[in-house]
Amino acid sequence: MKRHMKRTLKDFTSHAFLHGITVVTIALTILIAGALLLVVENGESVISSWKNGVRIMVYLKGGAASADVEGTGRSLETMGGVAKVTFISRDEALTDLMESMEGQSSLFEGLGENPLPDAYEVEVTPEAAEWERVKAMAAAMVRLPAVDEVEYGRSWLARVSHLLGMVEVAGIALAGLFFIVALFIVYNTVRLALYSRRDEIEIMQLVGATGAFIKIPLYLAGVLEGAAGSLLALLALFGAYALFASGTGGGADAFELSFLSLASMGGVFLYGIFVGWFGCFLSLREFMKEASS
Repeated sequence: MKRHMKRTLKDFTSHAFLHGITVVTIALTILIAGALLLVVENGESVISSWKNGVRIMVYLKGGAASADVEGTGRSLETMGGVAKVTFISRDEALTDLMESMEGQSSLFEGLGENPLPDAYEVEVTPEAAEWERVKAMAAAMVRLPAVDEVEYGRSWLARVSHLLGMVEVAGIALAGLFFIVALFIVYNTVRLALYSRRDEIEIMQLVGATGAFIKIPLYLAGVLEGAAGSLLALLALFGAYALFASGTGGGADAFELSFLSLASMGGVFLYGIFVGWFGCFLSLREFMKEASS
């Protein structure tokens, strides 16, 4: 193996430009796929944290009878996917609002009648906190006789869910496109290396060199190109992540970004190695067919 590695490194120095182009192309492929994966992982983290605290606000009609209000509460408690139901009176809601806007108490001067409605705060179970399920629950709640309006942050959730879906589709499409581009460049790099050493390979075959002796250094070159491209992409992605994360920090309520998990980084690294190896495999198979014909 040591001898094969020496031949591989010698080929790297002899065709440094071609191998450099291959490494950069693989790195760009991994960088784009990794960046999209990073966005998806953080987006899914937002959705996951949201699922642990999904609440639906059910606002009641003004002047609703006490029996209707209590009946609405019982109906909400028996709905599937509901973890907890809390009644919030209009007076309690106004008090909470005034406390949250303590520095702007002048806004409430001369308010007169309390404009806020009675409401129920419905906590949804994590299992039911899916966009379609919450939407269906809200539609059922708004049909209750004493209910005037239901609010559950549908605009925000719909946008995030739609955006994540688009990112995942774009990620798959771009990863596939750049996978083909990287394969093409690795394929041609290996072919150029093979044709530049065609006479040497023919001589080795004449003196009895095995196919493995000829192929192993080239396979090693493909694997090294893939590994180098993956490492370069992960370093660049981490640098961009660190720069962006430092610019978004500070606030207590700021969303905390996280880098790729170890499993994802391992997958990205192996993906790069596979691109290098597979491109080399395709090129060698084609070259050996031509050589034997």
